Amino acid sequence: MKTYYHSLDGLRALAVGVVLIAHAGSPFPRSGSVGVEIFFVLSGFLITGILSREFQESGAVSRKNFYIRRLLRLTPALLLAVALFAVLFSLTHHYFPTREVAIALTYTANWAEALWNLDLGAMAHCWTLATEEQFYFLWPFVIVALEKTIKTTKGKALALTTIALALAGYRAAVVGSYSPARIYFGLDTHMDGLVMGSALAYFAAILRTSEKSRSTSYHILSWIVVPASLFVLLALMYLFKWDSTGLHQYGFFLAALSSVAIILDLTLSPFSLIQKPLSLPPLVYLGKISYGLYLFHYPLYHFITEVMPDASFLVKAPLKIGLSILVAALSFHLVEVKFLTLKKHFAKGKNATE
Repeated sequence: MKTYYHSLDGLRALAVGVVLIAHAGSPFPRSGSVGVEIFFVLSGFLITGILSREFQESGAVSRKNFYIRRLLRLTPALLLAVALFAVLFSLTHHYFPTREVAIALTYTANWAEALWNLDLGAMAHCWTLATEEQFYFLWPFVIVALEKTIKTTKGKALALTTIALALAGYRAAVVGSYSPARIYFGLDTHMDGLVMGSALAYFAAILRTSEKSRSTSYHILSWIVVPASLFVLLALMYLFKWDSTGLHQYGFFLAALSSVAIILDLTLSPFSLIQKPLSLPPLVYLGKISYGLYLFHYPLYHFITEVMPDASFLVKAPLKIGLSILVAALSFHLVEVKFLTLKKHFAKGKNATE
């Protein structure tokens, strides 16, 4: 049975908050990259937990049902966001943005930006959706292969950790050879956070079932490691833009590692100092609508900037963020929830196939 952690929605709220504030034009954080990395680690953690539990319970994974559940979760809000973008763009530019719409709907924005350096304007943020969707397509195959070939949970965790380290090393090695855009947007050079989150899913499973007392370890995690991790994330937000060499060489890895420590603390430690603050209802709610917030904010931001070019940051930023929250909330309650209720018809384990 999947356990729901309110604090993870709170963490989502902080992650999307980093993106919203950065894109609004604030000097800090210097980009939304750290927020995106938190999302990547969290996605890898949750998706791998779902897939591994399904295999362990039924002996197989229904890829069809998994893909349909992802479709029901992701597509309705994406269609709305693309429609909103197309309308706003057509109003201000007087032609239909066929290229941007096609790239966003086909989940290819990351490669369009990585390989051809295409400027997707208000749909440029869809590179993250493309990266995650490509990961979601591959990952059921990876988890089934892992479950079949490696018998121990520790072995699976170590295998994924090795893959994550190899991917991080590969990215660091190609800095200077690949362009910053190729490194930042490419799946192969920006998926170690997703894989680190996946490894965490197995490590967490080990810790949950361990009979050994880990009181001292959890004290160290909650009172030393997590504050240090938060400091690292804040430092990365202060030091690096999305195309900074240091971010690509070691920053993404540190952000992912810090996110791993925070997620471990929120889901396992009885001494967590941040679990209660991140479980506050306003943060939990923002976390629930964070997908829509991420999707809608960029086209809305672009539109406000175009129609209010001379307005100050103090005027535009609250308007951008407030309107994004409003539109995301309407999307969630009026549209997304209806599709989320359909997911139960494609529950994991039904008609599972290897």
